[in-house]
Amino acid sequence: MSIAKSASAVALLSLLAACGSNNPDDTPQTVSAIVDFDKGIDGWVGGSSDYTVGTEPSGVVFEQRALGAPLTGKGYYITGHNRSDDMFLYVKKQFHGLVKSSSYKVTFTLKFASSVPSGCFGVGGSPGESVYVYAAALASEPKTTTANNHVTMNFDKGNQGTAGKEAQILGTIGNGLACGTSTPTSKTLKSVAPMTVKTDTNGDLWLLVGIDSGFEASSELTLQTLTVDAEPVTP
Repeated sequence: MSIAKSASAVALLSLLAACGSNNPDDTPQTVSAIVDFDKGIDGWVGGSSDYTVGTEPSGVVFEQRALGAPLTGKGYYITGHNRSDDMFLYVKKQFHGLVKSSSYKVTFTLKFASSVPSGCFGVGGSPGESVYVYAAALASEPKTTTANNHVTMNFDKGNQGTAGKEAQILGTIGNGLACGTSTPTSKTLKSVAPMTVKTDTNGDLWLLVGIDSGFEASSELTLQTLTVDAEPVTP
């Protein structure tokens, strides 16, 4: 059975539960749902990594905010100033109810608003093409860790334009408009291929979306919707 539903983050959690622990034969099923950040950001937590101690990003903000004109509605606004040649900003949330200890092929479709034009030059890299959009699904909670004076993530996400084993690069934040413009524009990025992830012993998964910047200044985007498709891996 395939389920499709447009919902807020809270409703997505209920949708996953309906396809997991309440399933009488405990057989994994396909789930397709949308997190709508216009309706709320409850349970989503932001963080940063990819810098040395003392060069953490400044001006970091994670909050629901109105979209800039001509766009309407609200989204999950993310911004920070890169002070170390590298900056990863992310938001995460745990979802429950999938079949425990089961493998799924997960794909993402992310819609966001960006006022960053394409094809511009900047310090360290382009403000549009050197800021990469990441997505990941993980059984264990993604966390910021510190080792040898370097702050990074506790999973293999990769770095900037090179994806790791446990994350995907969906694209960049450049909105396709000509350099010199600053009009907020919606952009949609999709997974090129699914990533396989195994739920934990409770049937839970963490979802993460972030930006990895090589542009040595401020970067921002506003998340609008995140579509997550999870298809069981056939034995």
